[in-house]
Amino acid sequence: MRGLLEGEVHVCRLNLASTPDDLAGQCWPLLDGEEQGRAKRIRHWETRRNFAMVRSALRFLLGRYLSRDPRSIQFVQGEKGKPRLAGTEPDRGLVFNVSHSGECGLIALARDTALGADVERWRDMANQEGIAERCFSVGELAYWRALPLERKQQAFFSLWCFKEAFAKATGEGITLGLESCIVDLSAQPRLVSIPNQCGSPDAWRLVGIIAGKGHSGGICYRGDERKLHLVDDEELVNSLFSFSN
Repeated sequence: MRGLLEGEVHVCRLNLASTPDDLAGQCWPLLDGEEQGRAKRIRHWETRRNFAMVRSALRFLLGRYLSRDPRSIQFVQGEKGKPRLAGTEPDRGLVFNVSHSGECGLIALARDTALGADVERWRDMANQEGIAERCFSVGELAYWRALPLERKQQAFFSLWCFKEAFAKATGEGITLGLESCIVDLSAQPRLVSIPNQCGSPDAWRLVGIIAGKGHSGGICYRGDERKLHLVDDEELVNSLFSFSN
């Protein structure tokens, strides 16, 4: 694992809509009791299905990197709920972060860094302008409002997913306040301002992930630039279902 992830971030994209329901159901035995309990509390059937698929895929990937049975892997949560492998320190060793929205699931893995991932399905929102006013900085809001109408939805969710990925990377999550981190989308995505306790914006990297039509995806990590390696989701899913059988 150490050599494989040296200077890299691995990201697996899952096309959740392409997996037949009967195959998705085979993922259930890979989950531990806590994960199964969380899934059962999700009322929306599709969201529950996607949660089970992404978590089982995460276990399968971690099992590959650690050469362990995916069912034996245990997680602990940080103070604000960010999960990590049991027996490891925050942001040390093999680190991961997951997200799913709409038809896309993202699993990001790296070593010895703070790491966050987020994906957002584009959707109509009744009060998008009000949400933007609460969560975007003055500069972000001006940039977004000046865009042509046909680009505004994509830009809204791209800003949102980068902010969310950063908040998840810090371990603070939504409590950090999305308005407290400012993203520049005008060229290569980058952070231009973050809370003082998070250090310098130059110490963090934002990378856009192609997440499929109608979705915005991105990851955030701390430190020097790393090579991005995208994992073939079809190969992963086929291997996952073979294992679960």
